[in-house]
Amino acid sequence: MTKTKDEKSQERKNRAMEALKHLFCGGVAGSAAKTVTAPLSRLTILYQVHSMVTTKENRPKFAMSFGDGMKKIVDRGGVLSLWKGNGTSVLHRFPFSAINFYVYENVLDALNGIQRPWEGDEDERSLPDATFSRFIAGSLAGSTACIACYPLDLIRTRITTELPGNERYKGIIDAFTKTLQTEGFAGLYSGLGPTLLVAVPNFAISYTIYGTLKEYALDDDLFYNMRRVDEEGEKRLGFRLTLMCGAASGSLSTLITFPFDTIRRRMQIQGIHFAPHERLSGRQQIKNLFQNEGLRGIYRGLTPELLKVVPMVGTMFMVYEFLKDQLNIKDKKR
Repeated sequence: MTKTKDEKSQERKNRAMEALKHLFCGGVAGSAAKTVTAPLSRLTILYQVHSMVTTKENRPKFAMSFGDGMKKIVDRGGVLSLWKGNGTSVLHRFPFSAINFYVYENVLDALNGIQRPWEGDEDERSLPDATFSRFIAGSLAGSTACIACYPLDLIRTRITTELPGNERYKGIIDAFTKTLQTEGFAGLYSGLGPTLLVAVPNFAISYTIYGTLKEYALDDDLFYNMRRVDEEGEKRLGFRLTLMCGAASGSLSTLITFPFDTIRRRMQIQGIHFAPHERLSGRQQIKNLFQNEGLRGIYRGLTPELLKVVPMVGTMFMVYEFLKDQLNIKDKKR
């Protein structure tokens, strides 16, 4: 039966509204998670980059321990300085997470819609299997979001790594303007390569593990008391179970990709402290870091990063799942 013009128009409106709902859920979830863990995020970045700055400018090291680092930040700028740069973080995180979740959901649906023509049973015709689909969808989601929002990520890093008394920027607009003036448009994408090396495997692993654990937790009786059932009888993860699945996926992906994250942060800020002829490529950064600080330097800041990952990824998935429930967005069969 041919659809009328009004029916086609209504379908387009419904698809647009569904897309807006997904984008809203992803954006709010990412922003909430980032704000909750902003102090740990700032501390991690300071550990990652300040050994490079202190060596260049002959300053004392930022801090020797986790506690010393937190104390130093608070002593210099007060408690609110723990959230320095969070406005930029949220400005970056909202579109980043919105794009990330939206691309992931749509790519996953597309992959699960590919059919094996030689298979007779409709339930067995999904190609490729769920794990591979999640991995590919996560990779594409992470890379798309990174490229689209990278300039904001770079500005966020530069503002976040400022310590009281050594500020270079008056705000987000000033940081953008000065970066363009001193480094050109290409400067806004400094470190994009290492960032993609972090983002692609990070999101691929994180989404794959989370989706697999979620599927297992919904089906296994071991987690019966940690699940809930919605009004339509669909099984849903409880808050604790969502936190556990998110924490596990985030922790493992972080352990694997953290060295690349350290390199990308150092590349993002070297434009501030080094002349063009002194700046190092990603490969040179790795070599220099190993020679001067060894393996420990590559993983400097890992402790606050892991402490951040558990609440951040857990909060992100909890808020995302909660908002999907509130907006009546149903999970499609994976």
